[in-house]
Amino acid sequence: MDKALAQKENTGSTPLRILLVHNRYKLRGGEDSVFEAERDMLIAGGHTVQVYEVTNDSIGENTSKIKLFLNTIWNKSSFKTILKIIAEFKPDVVHCHNTFPLISPSIYYACDKAGVPVVQTLHNYRLTCLNGYLFREQECALCERCLGKSPIRGIFKKCYRNSFSASATVAAMLMVHRFLGTYRKKVTKFIALTDFGKNIFSKFLPADKITVKSNPIPAILTTPAIKTKQVIFAGRLSPEKGADTLIKAWISLPNKYGFTLKIIGDGAEKGKLEKLASEDSSISFVGVLPKSKTIEQMSSSMLLISPSKCYETFGLSPVEAMSIGTPVLISDVVNLFPIVQDNISGRYFKAGSTEDLAEKLTELLSDESKLAELGVAAKAAFEQSDCSTERNLRALESIYNSVR
Repeated sequence: MDKALAQKENTGSTPLRILLVHNRYKLRGGEDSVFEAERDMLIAGGHTVQVYEVTNDSIGENTSKIKLFLNTIWNKSSFKTILKIIAEFKPDVVHCHNTFPLISPSIYYACDKAGVPVVQTLHNYRLTCLNGYLFREQECALCERCLGKSPIRGIFKKCYRNSFSASATVAAMLMVHRFLGTYRKKVTKFIALTDFGKNIFSKFLPADKITVKSNPIPAILTTPAIKTKQVIFAGRLSPEKGADTLIKAWISLPNKYGFTLKIIGDGAEKGKLEKLASEDSSISFVGVLPKSKTIEQMSSSMLLISPSKCYETFGLSPVEAMSIGTPVLISDVVNLFPIVQDNISGRYFKAGSTEDLAEKLTELLSDESKLAELGVAAKAAFEQSDCSTERNLRALESIYNSVR
């Protein structure tokens, strides 16, 4: 157990009763990891935690589309279940991570009826964008056309899962609850993960209800690995994550200075990316690894690259790398300032630019002392941020106490 958390009883903070709510995805992602990290952090911090959790694994080919459509907008079962849990558990606060699509916004009304405050973490941009990324996959470009506006155009563009019906379901949920004022009236406090995120969300949510708190990064590496001449990408292999930009830039390098590139992750783009990299023996794909193994790979690498083309609400992998002293090279839409300050605790490149990424790679790979210097600064920047578990716990406790 983290020593800072083990000493929680000496901090004088009053233990709270917290109900955590989360709808898991079929493919495990960063939101699931953050939910688990905050759950464990709160329990280790001396708080009493109960979890209400469902998973999208229950959605199959035989699932009624009409029932799914209606439940996405208002799930009666979730409403009743949350009321029952609140009556029995008597939480001080309900903290929602993801309610889409099975739990639905109906639970906000259950909490309001029971007189319990609601905190909602904004893990993505789905409250204004059907796919949650502010990114048009068909055009492979950033898109703010629905930001604070009607999501109807996203239906015809099939922005969610490239499906008209699925996009219509998300749009209906947004329009109904905007009309009802659900997000403005029934959520007590929103958590944005960066200042950039708060600025985006403030365009369609009350700014005074939005506070900024980073995701916690648990210390799960027991023994630091020996650094090798390896560069790493760890993430979903989908268009918005920009792995194609990275591979193209890597292939174009006239001199790789003995470095290899390891791609960790899976997704719809994997086959296409493997074909793109097929003639470069310095690139390897290792698929999805357990979290502990991914962290070990980060620790043994001299650089992590996050080439996202979409606005990240919070770049989890880069901050994890920084926590163990691995420097990062990230696109300028990952938006991790002030944790990542260019040429101080990391480097930025222009999102989607193969040329700029190749230039920055050449600069860093040719200077191992610079990489080491950035790694030391990266770890120091992490330790001063609210991502470390001790600081993050205090920040989360402060948010909870502010809504009681």
